[in-house]
Amino acid sequence: MRPTPPEPPPGPGAEAPSRLARDSTVVGLATALSRIMGFARDILIARALGAGPVADAFLVAFRLPNMVRRVLGEGGLNAPFVPVYLSLKAGPGGEAEARRFAGEAMGGFAVALLVLLALAELAAPWLVLALAGGFRDVPETLQLAERYTRLALPFLALTVLASLVSAILNAEKRFAVAALAPIVLNIVLIAALFGGERASASPEQAALLLAAAVSAGGAAHLALVIWALKGRAPGLPRPSLGWSAPLRRLTRLGLPALLAGATGQLVLLVATQIASHQPGAVSWLYYADRVFQLPLGFVAVAMGVVLLPEIAAREADGDAEGRQHALDSALALGLLLAIPAAVALAILAEPIVAVLFERGQFGALDRERTAAALAAFALGLPGAVIARVLSQVHFARQKPGVPLWCGLASILVAIVAGLAVAPDRPATGAALSAALAFWTQGALLAVWTWRQRLWRPGRRLMRAVAATLAAAAIMAAAIWWLGVELRGALVGQPAGLRQAALLAGLCGAGLGLYGAAAWAFGALKAGLAATQRGKSEAEA
Repeated sequence: MRPTPPEPPPGPGAEAPSRLARDSTVVGLATALSRIMGFARDILIARALGAGPVADAFLVAFRLPNMVRRVLGEGGLNAPFVPVYLSLKAGPGGEAEARRFAGEAMGGFAVALLVLLALAELAAPWLVLALAGGFRDVPETLQLAERYTRLALPFLALTVLASLVSAILNAEKRFAVAALAPIVLNIVLIAALFGGERASASPEQAALLLAAAVSAGGAAHLALVIWALKGRAPGLPRPSLGWSAPLRRLTRLGLPALLAGATGQLVLLVATQIASHQPGAVSWLYYADRVFQLPLGFVAVAMGVVLLPEIAAREADGDAEGRQHALDSALALGLLLAIPAAVALAILAEPIVAVLFERGQFGALDRERTAAALAAFALGLPGAVIARVLSQVHFARQKPGVPLWCGLASILVAIVAGLAVAPDRPATGAALSAALAFWTQGALLAVWTWRQRLWRPGRRLMRAVAATLAAAAIMAAAIWWLGVELRGALVGQPAGLRQAALLAGLCGAGLGLYGAAAWAFGALKAGLAATQRGKSEAEA
């Protein structure tokens, strides 16, 4: 009896799509959980502070720490760190050389951050005006924002160090703890809000307590990721001071990579600056952005965090086909989720805001303006996902200049568009300018990546996107009709369990219809086929 011949090994990149989907789901769910905890936090903030001067002052003070947390905690340091770390690990020095490099990075970052923190504390008034120039005309709000900013600034140093430790975990493909760790900040802030409520704190006192809790949350975040890395091989690198060639390389790549990774948040910073010229607009924009960040975090952040190590490994192996597989897979899966999420947020913006935030100090006008800003933000979600996915190939090649220039162009678009459309409704205009900027960045990256022959959209990917659009159109018609029928029960009523259940049912019906339509139109099958794209098509 002849022995059964062994099965041939899988082709290049064959395992990447399934691993990409699995790891992206893990990171996406962890990020979504963090966002949900953030919603709970923001509901309590809206109830305690409302959308007046105290809320504006705190939210501006929180904007910089939150922006840095998003950029770094959601993979910003991965871009410069992971490719260098993995190249050292694959080189002659092996794991020992990679760990020495990581220890030097930790020691050098700690010293530099202490110096920068001291300078930032001295420059707090100018930082506030850089974030919200309109506060110059409101001295009381400016003074509050300065006080809150100084209390929250230590968070920046702590979260940068935590993000560096998380980048080591991500380089070792241990994504779960690094993705879950940001939840700690929300837990600390929620505890502070409950403590302030039990003590019957005034809005000013509650905001002061929250600002101090921001830094406490940063310390807890750092402690958690250090514990996670120490408990797993190869363990926590020993911090040291040095100026080796790999560290110089990280420094040279780091600033442009961080700026490129931060462009989405800088666009939101531009939007905040535009909105700051109308009382309450900063708060409306903030609450709308918080809802927008839930699908963006689940899709774009997960794809970015997981995709970078995958593509970096393909680049190290010279596997162009595997790179194409990974990019097609990420785009197919990302848009399969992002397009219907954008449609649902745009159509159901007012019921969502009403159920989540309309209570206590947050009134009907706040609901209306926040919902308008949310609908505007939603238009940019697919563009943000495309930009996040395509930027990873340039980070993996240690060439952050391409996403940096595309990001700077998007910031310029946000400034020009914001000044043109925001005078009457600053929050809505600022959100529209941000959506246009996200699409600009995504389109420029697509053109540039294609022209450099690093990627081109495959036929199956295009079929997946077309089927997704058709399924989303069916869903849009249904939830628009249902939203009109149920508006009286969802909007203008005291938010409670009944309204939350109705909104959940409406969203569930839309999701179920989208899933059925996506299956009928072949969107799910086409998306899966895009992740299994074979060599024959790549060479066609």
